[in-house]
Amino acid sequence: MSYSAVKMDELLVSWLTSDDVYEQVLQWIERYHAQEEANHQGAKQDHDDSTQQSPQTVIIPPFYPRGNDTNDEPRHRRRFTALQQHEQWEPLEEEKKDEEEDVFHSPRENNTCARDHARLIFNELGQDPPLTSPGSVSSVTSEDDQQSQKLGRKYLTQDAFVRITKEVCRFPSFFNQPLYQRILDLWNDAFGEHQSPMEVVTFRMLEWYWKREMETYDVSDRFFRLVKKPENDCILRDDFLPFIKALLNDHPGLEFLSSHAEFQEKYAVTVITRIFYSVDKCHSGRITSRQIRRSDLLEAFQQVDEEEDINNVTRFLSYEHFYVLYCRFWELDHDRDYRITREDLLKYGDHSLSHMIVDRIFEAAPRPFNPPNPNRDFLSYEDFIYFMLSEEDKSNEVSVRYWFSCVDVDGDGKLNNMEMRSFYAVQLHRMQCMGHEIVPFEDMLCQMMDMIKPASTEHLVAEDFLQPECSQVSGALFDALFNLNKYLMFEQRDPFMERQKREDEFDCDWDRFACLDYKRLAMEEEAREEEAMEIDWVTVDDEEYDDNRPRGSGDFDGTVSSEAPF
Repeated sequence: MSYSAVKMDELLVSWLTSDDVYEQVLQWIERYHAQEEANHQGAKQDHDDSTQQSPQTVIIPPFYPRGNDTNDEPRHRRRFTALQQHEQWEPLEEEKKDEEEDVFHSPRENNTCARDHARLIFNELGQDPPLTSPGSVSSVTSEDDQQSQKLGRKYLTQDAFVRITKEVCRFPSFFNQPLYQRILDLWNDAFGEHQSPMEVVTFRMLEWYWKREMETYDVSDRFFRLVKKPENDCILRDDFLPFIKALLNDHPGLEFLSSHAEFQEKYAVTVITRIFYSVDKCHSGRITSRQIRRSDLLEAFQQVDEEEDINNVTRFLSYEHFYVLYCRFWELDHDRDYRITREDLLKYGDHSLSHMIVDRIFEAAPRPFNPPNPNRDFLSYEDFIYFMLSEEDKSNEVSVRYWFSCVDVDGDGKLNNMEMRSFYAVQLHRMQCMGHEIVPFEDMLCQMMDMIKPASTEHLVAEDFLQPECSQVSGALFDALFNLNKYLMFEQRDPFMERQKREDEFDCDWDRFACLDYKRLAMEEEAREEEAMEIDWVTVDDEEYDDNRPRGSGDFDGTVSSEAPF
Protein backbone atom coordinates (compact mmCIF):
# COMPACT_ATOMS: atom_id res chain seq x y z
CA MET A 1 0.00 0.00 0.00
CA SER A 2 1.37 3.41 -0.97
CA TYR A 3 2.26 6.11 1.52
CA SER A 4 -0.46 8.44 0.17
CA ALA A 5 -3.15 5.78 0.71
CA VAL A 6 -2.03 5.23 4.30
CA LYS A 7 -2.02 8.98 4.91
CA MET A 8 -5.53 9.32 3.48
CA ASP A 9 -6.74 6.55 5.80
CA GLU A 10 -5.21 8.29 8.81
CA LEU A 11 -6.77 11.62 7.89
CA LEU A 12 -10.20 10.03 7.39
CA VAL A 13 -10.06 8.23 10.73
CA SER A 14 -8.90 11.40 12.44
CA TRP A 15 -11.83 13.27 10.92
CA LEU A 16 -14.31 10.56 11.94
CA THR A 17 -13.13 10.55 15.55
CA SER A 18 -13.33 14.31 16.07
CA ASP A 19 -15.97 15.47 18.58
CA ASP A 20 -17.86 17.71 16.16
CA VAL A 21 -18.17 15.03 13.52
CA TYR A 22 -19.11 12.44 16.13
CA GLU A 23 -21.91 14.62 17.51
CA GLN A 24 -23.19 15.29 13.99
CA VAL A 25 -23.17 11.57 13.17
CA LEU A 26 -25.04 10.82 16.39
CA GLN A 27 -27.71 13.35 15.45
CA TRP A 28 -28.09 11.73 12.04
CA ILE A 29 -28.36 8.32 13.64
CA GLU A 30 -30.96 9.49 16.16
CA ARG A 31 -32.95 11.14 13.38
CA TYR A 32 -32.78 7.95 11.33
CA HIS A 33 -33.86 5.79 14.26
CA ALA A 34 -36.74 8.14 15.04
CA GLN A 35 -37.97 7.80 11.46
CA GLU A 36 -37.52 4.03 11.58
CA GLU A 37 -39.44 3.88 14.86
CA ALA A 38 -42.30 5.78 13.29
CA ASN A 39 -42.31 3.40 10.32
CA HIS A 40 -42.11 0.45 12.69
CA GLN A 41 -45.11 1.67 14.68
CA GLY A 42 -47.09 2.04 11.48
CA ALA A 43 -46.14 -1.43 10.30
CA LYS A 44 -46.86 -2.85 13.73
CA GLN A 45 -50.52 -1.95 13.36
CA ASP A 46 -50.66 -4.26 10.34
CA HIS A 47 -49.34 -7.13 12.41
CA ASP A 48 -51.72 -6.89 15.36
CA ASP A 49 -53.17 -10.30 14.68
CA SER A 50 -49.79 -12.01 14.74
CA THR A 51 -48.78 -10.04 17.82
CA GLN A 52 -51.95 -11.04 19.63
CA GLN A 53 -51.23 -14.67 18.85
CA SER A 54 -47.90 -14.38 20.62
CA PRO A 55 -48.40 -15.51 24.21
CA GLN A 56 -47.96 -12.46 26.39
CA THR A 57 -47.97 -14.40 29.64
CA VAL A 58 -45.60 -17.17 28.60
CA ILE A 59 -42.93 -17.81 31.17
CA ILE A 60 -39.45 -19.08 30.48
CA PRO A 61 -39.04 -22.82 29.84
CA PRO A 62 -38.75 -25.19 32.79
CA PHE A 63 -35.30 -26.20 33.99
CA TYR A 64 -34.03 -29.65 33.12
CA PRO A 65 -34.87 -32.00 36.05
CA ARG A 66 -31.74 -33.20 37.79
CA GLY A 67 -33.07 -35.37 40.59
CA ASN A 68 -30.26 -35.96 43.05
CA ASP A 69 -27.54 -34.98 40.61
CA THR A 70 -25.42 -31.91 41.20
CA ASN A 71 -24.23 -29.51 38.57
CA ASP A 72 -20.65 -29.86 39.78
CA GLU A 73 -20.38 -33.55 38.93
CA PRO A 74 -18.68 -34.26 35.60
CA ARG A 75 -20.82 -35.87 32.96
CA HIS A 76 -19.73 -39.15 31.45
CA ARG A 77 -20.73 -39.43 27.83
CA ARG A 78 -21.63 -42.87 26.62
CA ARG A 79 -19.60 -44.06 23.69
CA PHE A 80 -22.04 -45.14 21.00
CA THR A 81 -21.29 -48.02 18.67
CA ALA A 82 -19.95 -47.09 15.26
CA LEU A 83 -22.34 -47.63 12.39
CA GLN A 84 -21.79 -50.87 10.51
CA GLN A 85 -21.79 -51.44 6.80
CA HIS A 86 -25.21 -51.95 5.21
CA GLU A 87 -26.35 -55.52 4.60
CA GLN A 88 -27.85 -56.96 1.47
CA TRP A 89 -31.44 -58.14 1.55
CA GLU A 90 -30.32 -61.57 0.38
CA PRO A 91 -26.96 -63.27 1.05
CA LEU A 92 -24.17 -62.72 -1.45
CA GLU A 93 -23.22 -65.61 -3.74
CA GLU A 94 -20.04 -66.35 -1.76
CA GLU A 95 -22.04 -66.51 1.49
CA LYS A 96 -24.59 -68.86 -0.09
CA LYS A 97 -21.80 -71.26 -1.10
CA ASP A 98 -20.30 -71.10 2.39
CA GLU A 99 -23.68 -71.93 3.91
CA GLU A 100 -24.14 -74.91 1.57
CA GLU A 101 -20.66 -76.29 2.33
CA ASP A 102 -20.94 -75.65 6.10
CA VAL A 103 -24.41 -77.07 6.69
CA PHE A 104 -23.48 -78.54 10.07
CA HIS A 105 -22.57 -75.18 11.59
CA SER A 106 -24.81 -72.22 12.32
CA PRO A 107 -24.14 -69.16 10.14
CA ARG A 108 -22.04 -66.41 11.64
CA GLU A 109 -24.10 -63.61 13.13
CA ASN A 110 -22.23 -60.82 11.37
CA ASN A 111 -22.99 -62.45 8.00
CA THR A 112 -26.75 -62.58 8.61
CA CYS A 113 -28.46 -60.73 5.78
CA ALA A 114 -31.28 -58.24 6.32
CA ARG A 115 -33.88 -60.71 5.00
CA ASP A 116 -33.01 -63.39 7.57
CA HIS A 117 -32.95 -60.89 10.43
CA ALA A 118 -36.28 -59.38 9.40
CA ARG A 119 -37.76 -62.89 8.97
CA LEU A 120 -36.90 -63.77 12.57
CA ILE A 121 -38.60 -60.61 13.85
CA PHE A 122 -41.72 -61.10 11.72
CA ASN A 123 -42.03 -64.74 12.79
CA GLU A 124 -41.70 -63.70 16.43
CA LEU A 125 -43.87 -60.55 16.49
CA GLY A 126 -45.78 -60.58 13.20
CA GLN A 127 -49.54 -61.05 13.00
CA ASP A 128 -51.49 -62.95 10.34
CA PRO A 129 -54.11 -60.92 8.49
CA PRO A 130 -57.55 -62.46 7.83
CA LEU A 131 -57.66 -64.36 4.50
CA THR A 132 -59.39 -62.44 1.75
CA SER A 133 -60.19 -65.61 -0.24
CA PRO A 134 -60.46 -69.27 0.88
CA GLY A 135 -57.92 -70.56 -1.60
CA SER A 136 -55.38 -67.77 -1.40
CA VAL A 137 -52.78 -70.00 0.30
CA SER A 138 -53.90 -73.54 -0.42
CA SER A 139 -53.85 -72.94 -4.16
CA VAL A 140 -50.04 -72.76 -4.06
CA THR A 141 -48.67 -76.23 -4.74
CA SER A 142 -45.19 -75.94 -3.18
CA GLU A 143 -44.96 -76.03 0.60
CA ASP A 144 -42.02 -73.59 0.50
CA ASP A 145 -44.09 -71.22 -1.57
CA GLN A 146 -46.92 -71.49 0.92
CA GLN A 147 -44.59 -70.59 3.78
CA SER A 148 -43.10 -67.74 1.77
CA GLN A 149 -46.52 -66.37 0.90
CA LYS A 150 -47.67 -66.68 4.49
CA LEU A 151 -44.59 -64.81 5.73
CA GLY A 152 -45.04 -62.13 3.10
CA ARG A 153 -48.56 -61.44 4.37
CA LYS A 154 -47.52 -61.15 8.02
CA TYR A 155 -47.57 -57.60 9.33
CA LEU A 156 -46.12 -55.66 12.25
CA THR A 157 -47.84 -52.93 14.20
CA GLN A 158 -46.02 -49.64 14.55
CA ASP A 159 -44.93 -50.44 18.11
CA ALA A 160 -43.56 -53.84 17.11
CA PHE A 161 -41.82 -52.39 14.04
CA VAL A 162 -39.29 -50.59 16.26
CA ARG A 163 -37.07 -53.70 16.21
CA ILE A 164 -36.94 -53.49 12.41
CA THR A 165 -36.04 -49.80 12.66
CA LYS A 166 -33.28 -50.38 15.21
CA GLU A 167 -31.84 -53.80 14.37
CA VAL A 168 -32.39 -54.18 10.62
CA CYS A 169 -32.40 -50.61 9.28
CA ARG A 170 -30.00 -49.41 12.01
CA PHE A 171 -31.82 -46.13 12.51
CA PRO A 172 -32.39 -44.58 15.95
CA SER A 173 -35.48 -45.96 17.67
CA PHE A 174 -37.32 -42.62 17.51
CA PHE A 175 -37.14 -42.87 13.70
CA ASN A 176 -39.68 -45.69 13.96
CA GLN A 177 -42.88 -43.72 13.37
CA PRO A 178 -41.55 -41.65 10.42
CA LEU A 179 -40.03 -44.78 8.82
CA TYR A 180 -43.24 -46.79 9.27
CA GLN A 181 -45.29 -43.99 7.73
CA ARG A 182 -42.84 -43.54 4.84
CA ILE A 183 -43.15 -47.23 3.88
CA LEU A 184 -46.95 -46.97 3.91
CA ASP A 185 -46.95 -43.76 1.86
CA LEU A 186 -44.58 -45.07 -0.82
CA TRP A 187 -46.40 -48.41 -1.09
CA ASN A 188 -49.84 -46.81 -1.37
CA ASP A 189 -48.57 -44.31 -3.94
CA ALA A 190 -47.12 -47.13 -6.04
CA PHE A 191 -49.94 -49.68 -5.77
CA GLY A 192 -52.92 -47.72 -4.47
CA GLU A 193 -54.69 -47.76 -7.84
CA HIS A 194 -54.83 -51.58 -7.93
CA GLN A 195 -55.65 -52.36 -4.29
CA SER A 196 -57.05 -50.79 -1.17
CA PRO A 197 -54.62 -48.60 0.82
CA MET A 198 -52.52 -50.46 3.37
CA GLU A 199 -52.58 -49.37 7.01
CA VAL A 200 -49.93 -51.79 8.32
CA VAL A 201 -46.51 -52.83 7.04
CA THR A 202 -46.15 -56.43 5.89
CA PHE A 203 -42.99 -58.44 5.28
CA ARG A 204 -43.47 -58.08 1.52
CA MET A 205 -43.77 -54.30 1.84
CA LEU A 206 -40.56 -54.16 3.89
CA GLU A 207 -38.72 -56.19 1.26
CA TRP A 208 -40.00 -53.89 -1.49
CA TYR A 209 -38.95 -50.76 0.44
CA TRP A 210 -35.54 -52.20 1.29
CA LYS A 211 -34.65 -52.99 -2.30
CA ARG A 212 -35.87 -49.58 -3.47
CA GLU A 213 -34.60 -47.22 -0.75
CA MET A 214 -31.94 -49.08 1.25
CA GLU A 215 -30.00 -51.81 -0.50
CA THR A 216 -28.02 -49.78 -3.02
CA TYR A 217 -27.23 -46.95 -0.58
CA ASP A 218 -24.89 -46.57 2.35
CA VAL A 219 -25.87 -45.39 5.83
CA SER A 220 -25.59 -41.69 5.02
CA ASP A 221 -27.73 -41.87 1.89
CA ARG A 222 -30.32 -44.03 3.63
CA PHE A 223 -30.72 -41.34 6.27
CA PHE A 224 -30.87 -38.61 3.63
CA ARG A 225 -33.53 -40.41 1.57
CA LEU A 226 -35.66 -41.08 4.63
CA VAL A 227 -35.66 -37.49 5.90
CA LYS A 228 -36.26 -35.67 2.62
CA LYS A 229 -39.56 -35.72 0.76
CA PRO A 230 -39.56 -38.37 -2.02
CA GLU A 231 -40.12 -35.75 -4.71
CA ASN A 232 -37.25 -33.49 -3.56
CA ASP A 233 -33.51 -33.80 -4.02
CA CYS A 234 -32.64 -32.04 -0.74
CA ILE A 235 -33.77 -31.74 2.88
CA LEU A 236 -35.85 -28.72 3.80
CA ARG A 237 -36.63 -27.25 7.22
CA ASP A 238 -40.01 -28.92 7.77
CA ASP A 239 -38.64 -32.34 6.82
CA PHE A 240 -37.06 -32.67 10.27
CA LEU A 241 -40.28 -31.93 12.19
CA PRO A 242 -41.64 -35.54 12.34
CA PHE A 243 -38.31 -36.79 13.69
CA ILE A 244 -37.96 -34.09 16.38
CA LYS A 245 -41.59 -34.59 17.43
CA ALA A 246 -40.94 -38.33 17.74
CA LEU A 247 -37.87 -37.56 19.85
CA LEU A 248 -39.95 -35.33 22.14
CA ASN A 249 -42.53 -38.08 22.57
CA ASP A 250 -40.10 -40.98 23.09
CA HIS A 251 -36.98 -39.71 24.85
CA PRO A 252 -37.06 -40.04 28.66
CA GLY A 253 -34.93 -36.92 29.05
CA LEU A 254 -37.67 -34.78 27.45
CA GLU A 255 -40.65 -36.33 29.22
CA PHE A 256 -40.94 -33.34 31.57
CA LEU A 257 -41.81 -31.16 28.54
CA SER A 258 -44.97 -33.16 27.78
CA SER A 259 -47.10 -30.61 29.67
CA HIS A 260 -45.44 -27.62 27.96
CA ALA A 261 -46.55 -27.77 24.33
CA GLU A 262 -45.35 -24.23 23.56
CA PHE A 263 -41.81 -25.10 24.63
CA GLN A 264 -41.86 -28.38 22.75
CA GLU A 265 -42.41 -26.29 19.64
CA LYS A 266 -39.61 -23.87 20.56
CA TYR A 267 -37.26 -26.76 21.29
CA ALA A 268 -38.00 -28.28 17.87
CA VAL A 269 -37.38 -24.92 16.15
CA THR A 270 -34.10 -24.52 18.03
CA VAL A 271 -32.83 -28.00 17.14
CA ILE A 272 -33.72 -27.65 13.45
CA THR A 273 -32.14 -24.19 13.24
CA ARG A 274 -28.95 -25.48 14.86
CA ILE A 275 -28.85 -28.35 12.37
CA PHE A 276 -29.07 -25.96 9.44
CA TYR A 277 -26.51 -23.64 11.04
CA SER A 278 -23.87 -26.39 11.17
CA VAL A 279 -24.75 -28.56 8.16
CA ASP A 280 -26.02 -26.02 5.61
CA LYS A 281 -22.83 -23.98 5.55
CA CYS A 282 -23.80 -22.09 2.40
CA HIS A 283 -27.06 -20.87 4.03
CA SER A 284 -29.19 -21.96 1.10
CA GLY A 285 -32.02 -23.35 3.23
CA ARG A 286 -31.40 -26.81 1.73
CA ILE A 287 -29.26 -29.71 2.92
CA THR A 288 -27.78 -31.97 0.28
CA SER A 289 -26.61 -35.56 0.47
CA ARG A 290 -23.00 -34.44 0.37
CA GLN A 291 -23.50 -32.10 3.32
CA ILE A 292 -25.10 -34.92 5.34
CA ARG A 293 -22.15 -37.17 4.55
CA ARG A 294 -19.65 -34.54 5.74
CA SER A 295 -21.54 -33.78 8.97
CA ASP A 296 -21.96 -35.61 12.27
CA LEU A 297 -25.74 -35.30 12.30
CA LEU A 298 -26.54 -39.00 12.07
CA GLU A 299 -23.97 -39.79 14.76
CA ALA A 300 -25.66 -37.23 17.05
CA PHE A 301 -29.04 -38.88 16.47
CA GLN A 302 -27.54 -42.30 17.20
CA GLN A 303 -25.94 -40.99 20.39
CA VAL A 304 -29.11 -39.36 21.72
CA ASP A 305 -30.93 -42.64 21.17
CA GLU A 306 -28.59 -44.30 23.67
CA GLU A 307 -28.30 -41.45 26.18
CA GLU A 308 -30.85 -41.00 28.94
CA ASP A 309 -29.52 -37.51 29.74
CA ILE A 310 -30.11 -35.55 26.56
CA ASN A 311 -27.73 -32.81 27.72
CA ASN A 312 -24.81 -35.17 27.16
CA VAL A 313 -25.45 -34.76 23.42
CA THR A 314 -24.17 -31.24 22.99
CA ARG A 315 -24.44 -31.35 19.20
CA PHE A 316 -27.82 -29.89 18.17
CA LEU A 317 -30.03 -31.61 20.78
CA SER A 318 -29.05 -30.46 24.28
CA TYR A 319 -31.98 -29.06 26.26
CA GLU A 320 -29.68 -26.85 28.31
CA HIS A 321 -28.40 -25.24 25.12
CA PHE A 322 -31.97 -24.60 24.03
CA TYR A 323 -32.72 -23.07 27.43
CA VAL A 324 -29.78 -20.68 27.18
CA LEU A 325 -30.66 -19.59 23.63
CA TYR A 326 -34.33 -19.03 24.38
CA CYS A 327 -33.77 -17.21 27.68
CA ARG A 328 -31.23 -14.85 26.09
CA PHE A 329 -33.75 -14.09 23.37
CA TRP A 330 -36.48 -13.62 25.97
CA GLU A 331 -34.34 -11.22 28.01
CA LEU A 332 -33.82 -8.94 25.00
CA ASP A 333 -37.38 -9.14 23.64
CA HIS A 334 -38.97 -6.70 26.10
CA ASP A 335 -42.21 -6.12 24.17
CA ARG A 336 -42.73 -9.91 23.71
CA ASP A 337 -43.40 -9.73 19.97
CA TYR A 338 -40.72 -12.35 19.21
CA ARG A 339 -38.65 -9.79 17.32
CA ILE A 340 -35.28 -8.30 18.19
CA THR A 341 -34.70 -4.70 17.09
CA ARG A 342 -31.41 -2.84 16.79
CA GLU A 343 -31.96 -1.24 20.18
CA ASP A 344 -32.60 -4.66 21.73
CA LEU A 345 -29.47 -6.20 20.24
CA LEU A 346 -27.28 -3.33 21.45
CA LYS A 347 -28.03 -4.53 25.01
CA TYR A 348 -26.62 -7.99 24.34
CA GLY A 349 -23.68 -8.93 26.57
CA ASP A 350 -23.85 -5.76 28.69
CA HIS A 351 -23.69 -3.50 25.62
CA SER A 352 -20.51 -5.16 24.40
CA LEU A 353 -21.26 -4.77 20.67
CA SER A 354 -20.66 -1.54 18.78
CA HIS A 355 -23.57 0.14 17.02
CA MET A 356 -21.69 -0.22 13.72
CA ILE A 357 -21.59 -4.03 13.85
CA VAL A 358 -25.21 -4.17 15.01
CA ASP A 359 -26.23 -2.26 11.91
CA ARG A 360 -24.19 -4.62 9.75
CA ILE A 361 -25.82 -7.66 11.41
CA PHE A 362 -29.23 -6.40 10.37
CA GLU A 363 -28.05 -5.42 6.90
CA ALA A 364 -25.70 -8.18 5.78
CA ALA A 365 -25.59 -11.14 8.20
CA PRO A 366 -26.73 -14.49 6.75
CA ARG A 367 -30.32 -15.42 7.59
CA PRO A 368 -31.37 -19.05 8.20
CA PHE A 369 -33.38 -20.98 5.61
CA ASN A 370 -32.62 -18.39 2.92
CA PRO A 371 -35.88 -16.40 2.97
CA PRO A 372 -36.63 -14.76 -0.41
CA ASN A 373 -37.24 -11.24 0.96
CA PRO A 374 -36.00 -11.10 4.56
CA ASN A 375 -37.21 -8.23 6.72
CA ARG A 376 -34.02 -6.47 7.76
CA ASP A 377 -35.73 -4.33 10.39
CA PHE A 378 -35.68 -7.05 13.05
CA LEU A 379 -34.25 -10.46 13.95
CA SER A 380 -36.55 -13.43 14.39
CA TYR A 381 -35.82 -16.18 16.92
CA GLU A 382 -34.12 -18.25 14.22
CA ASP A 383 -32.02 -15.24 13.15
CA PHE A 384 -31.02 -14.70 16.78
CA ILE A 385 -29.86 -18.32 17.07
CA TYR A 386 -27.52 -17.79 14.13
CA PHE A 387 -26.21 -14.60 15.72
CA MET A 388 -25.68 -16.01 19.20
CA LEU A 389 -24.00 -19.23 18.04
CA SER A 390 -21.63 -17.12 15.94
CA GLU A 391 -20.97 -14.58 18.67
CA GLU A 392 -20.12 -17.04 21.44
CA ASP A 393 -17.92 -19.31 19.32
CA LYS A 394 -15.84 -17.59 16.65
CA SER A 395 -13.50 -20.53 16.08
CA ASN A 396 -15.57 -22.53 13.57
CA GLU A 397 -16.03 -22.02 9.85
CA VAL A 398 -19.69 -21.00 10.01
CA SER A 399 -19.11 -18.21 12.54
CA VAL A 400 -15.99 -16.98 10.72
CA ARG A 401 -17.93 -16.59 7.48
CA TYR A 402 -20.86 -15.05 9.37
CA TRP A 403 -18.72 -12.25 10.82
CA PHE A 404 -16.60 -11.87 7.72
CA SER A 405 -19.73 -11.07 5.70
CA CYS A 406 -20.58 -8.40 8.29
CA VAL A 407 -17.22 -6.62 8.34
CA ASP A 408 -16.65 -6.93 4.59
CA VAL A 409 -18.59 -3.76 3.90
CA ASP A 410 -17.96 -3.52 0.16
CA GLY A 411 -18.66 -7.24 -0.35
CA ASP A 412 -15.54 -7.96 -2.40
CA GLY A 413 -14.49 -10.95 -0.27
CA LYS A 414 -11.48 -9.06 1.10
CA LEU A 415 -11.11 -7.33 4.45
CA ASN A 416 -8.87 -4.35 3.78
CA ASN A 417 -7.18 -1.78 5.99
CA MET A 418 -9.85 0.85 5.43
CA GLU A 419 -12.70 -1.40 6.56
CA MET A 420 -10.84 -2.48 9.70
CA ARG A 421 -9.97 1.14 10.55
CA SER A 422 -13.61 2.23 10.29
CA PHE A 423 -14.75 -0.47 12.73
CA TYR A 424 -11.85 0.07 15.11
CA ALA A 425 -12.41 3.83 15.20
CA VAL A 426 -15.65 3.20 17.08
CA GLN A 427 -13.78 0.94 19.51
CA LEU A 428 -11.18 3.67 20.14
CA HIS A 429 -13.90 6.14 20.98
CA ARG A 430 -15.52 3.66 23.38
CA MET A 431 -12.16 2.98 25.07
CA GLN A 432 -11.66 6.70 25.56
CA CYS A 433 -15.16 7.24 26.98
CA MET A 434 -14.83 4.30 29.39
CA GLY A 435 -11.37 5.35 30.60
CA HIS A 436 -9.51 2.31 29.27
CA GLU A 437 -5.96 2.39 27.97
CA ILE A 438 -5.99 3.25 24.29
CA VAL A 439 -4.53 0.61 21.96
CA PRO A 440 -3.58 2.24 18.63
CA PHE A 441 -4.89 0.66 15.48
CA GLU A 442 -1.40 -0.07 14.14
CA ASP A 443 -0.43 -1.96 17.31
CA MET A 444 -3.61 -4.01 17.29
CA LEU A 445 -3.31 -4.85 13.60
CA CYS A 446 0.35 -5.85 13.93
CA GLN A 447 -0.50 -8.19 16.80
CA MET A 448 -3.37 -9.80 14.89
CA MET A 449 -1.34 -10.24 11.72
CA ASP A 450 1.37 -12.03 13.68
CA MET A 451 -1.21 -14.48 15.03
CA ILE A 452 -3.22 -15.04 11.84
CA LYS A 453 -0.34 -14.93 9.32
CA PRO A 454 -2.47 -14.12 6.23
CA ALA A 455 -1.38 -15.04 2.74
CA SER A 456 -1.38 -11.38 1.70
CA THR A 457 -0.26 -8.35 3.67
CA GLU A 458 -2.67 -6.10 1.76
CA HIS A 459 -5.90 -7.72 2.90
CA LEU A 460 -7.49 -10.65 4.72
CA VAL A 461 -9.77 -13.32 3.27
CA ALA A 462 -12.01 -15.77 5.10
CA GLU A 463 -9.61 -18.66 4.46
CA ASP A 464 -6.90 -16.87 6.47
CA PHE A 465 -9.05 -17.24 9.59
CA LEU A 466 -9.68 -20.95 8.91
CA GLN A 467 -6.06 -22.09 9.03
CA PRO A 468 -5.68 -24.94 11.57
CA GLU A 469 -2.91 -23.19 13.48
CA CYS A 470 -4.95 -20.02 14.11
CA SER A 471 -8.48 -21.38 14.58
CA GLN A 472 -8.40 -20.65 18.32
CA VAL A 473 -7.25 -17.01 17.95
CA SER A 474 -9.00 -15.97 14.74
CA GLY A 475 -11.95 -14.61 16.70
CA ALA A 476 -9.70 -12.16 18.50
CA LEU A 477 -9.58 -9.87 15.45
CA PHE A 478 -13.37 -9.81 15.19
CA ASP A 479 -13.60 -9.00 18.91
CA ALA A 480 -11.08 -6.19 18.45
CA LEU A 481 -13.21 -4.70 15.68
CA PHE A 482 -16.62 -4.73 17.36
CA ASN A 483 -16.79 -6.46 20.80
CA LEU A 484 -14.97 -4.25 23.29
CA ASN A 485 -15.57 -6.41 26.39
CA LYS A 486 -14.15 -9.56 24.81
CA TYR A 487 -11.24 -7.67 23.29
CA LEU A 488 -10.25 -6.22 26.67
CA MET A 489 -10.52 -9.70 28.20
CA PHE A 490 -8.23 -10.97 25.44
CA GLU A 491 -5.71 -8.24 26.16
CA GLN A 492 -5.76 -9.03 29.88
CA ARG A 493 -5.94 -12.84 29.56
CA ASP A 494 -4.17 -15.10 32.04
CA PRO A 495 -1.93 -17.72 30.32
CA PHE A 496 -2.65 -20.23 33.10
CA MET A 497 -6.40 -19.84 32.61
CA GLU A 498 -6.02 -20.21 28.85
CA ARG A 499 -4.17 -23.48 29.36
CA GLN A 500 -6.89 -24.75 31.68
CA LYS A 501 -9.49 -23.81 29.08
CA ARG A 502 -7.74 -25.89 26.43
CA GLU A 503 -7.63 -28.90 28.74
CA ASP A 504 -11.21 -28.82 30.04
CA GLU A 505 -14.05 -31.18 29.06
CA PHE A 506 -15.69 -28.90 26.52
CA ASP A 507 -15.35 -29.50 22.80
CA CYS A 508 -15.79 -25.87 21.74
CA ASP A 509 -16.32 -22.35 23.06
CA TRP A 510 -20.09 -22.60 22.60
CA ASP A 511 -20.34 -25.70 24.85
CA ARG A 512 -18.32 -23.90 27.53
CA PHE A 513 -20.40 -20.74 27.33
CA ALA A 514 -23.74 -22.61 27.36
CA CYS A 515 -22.76 -24.63 30.43
CA LEU A 516 -21.68 -21.55 32.40
CA ASP A 517 -24.67 -19.48 31.32
CA TYR A 518 -27.11 -22.26 32.24
CA LYS A 519 -25.61 -22.37 35.73
CA ARG A 520 -25.95 -18.59 35.95
CA LEU A 521 -29.61 -18.74 34.96
CA ALA A 522 -30.22 -21.55 37.44
CA MET A 523 -28.67 -19.56 40.27
CA GLU A 524 -30.73 -16.48 39.37
CA GLU A 525 -33.91 -18.54 39.29
CA GLU A 526 -33.08 -20.09 42.65
CA ALA A 527 -32.47 -16.64 44.14
CA ARG A 528 -35.82 -15.41 42.79
CA GLU A 529 -37.61 -18.40 44.29
CA GLU A 530 -36.00 -17.82 47.69
CA GLU A 531 -36.92 -14.13 47.55
CA ALA A 532 -40.50 -14.96 46.61
CA MET A 533 -40.68 -17.47 49.47
CA GLU A 534 -39.50 -14.84 51.95
CA ILE A 535 -42.10 -12.37 50.64
CA ASP A 536 -44.82 -15.03 51.03
CA TRP A 537 -43.81 -15.68 54.64
CA VAL A 538 -43.82 -11.96 55.46
CA THR A 539 -47.27 -11.59 53.84
CA VAL A 540 -48.63 -14.50 55.89
CA ASP A 541 -47.28 -12.97 59.12
CA ASP A 542 -48.87 -9.59 58.33
CA GLU A 543 -52.23 -11.20 57.64
CA GLU A 544 -52.12 -13.17 60.89
CA TYR A 545 -51.21 -10.00 62.79
CA ASP A 546 -54.16 -8.14 61.28
CA ASP A 547 -56.55 -11.01 62.05
CA ASN A 548 -55.55 -10.93 65.73
CA ARG A 549 -56.32 -7.21 66.10
CA PRO A 550 -59.73 -6.27 67.60
CA ARG A 551 -62.26 -5.39 64.95
CA GLY A 552 -64.18 -2.81 67.04
CA SER A 553 -61.38 -0.55 68.30
CA GLY A 554 -57.71 0.11 68.02
CA ASP A 555 -56.99 -0.81 71.67
CA PHE A 556 -54.78 -3.78 72.42
CA ASP A 557 -56.79 -6.59 74.08
CA GLY A 558 -53.88 -8.70 75.34
CA THR A 559 -53.98 -11.22 72.47
CA VAL A 560 -50.70 -11.87 70.68
CA SER A 561 -49.92 -13.50 67.35
CA SER A 562 -48.92 -17.17 67.40
CA GLU A 563 -45.86 -16.44 65.19
CA ALA A 564 -43.34 -13.65 65.48
CA PRO A 565 -42.55 -11.54 62.43
CA PHE A 566 -39.22 -12.11 60.67
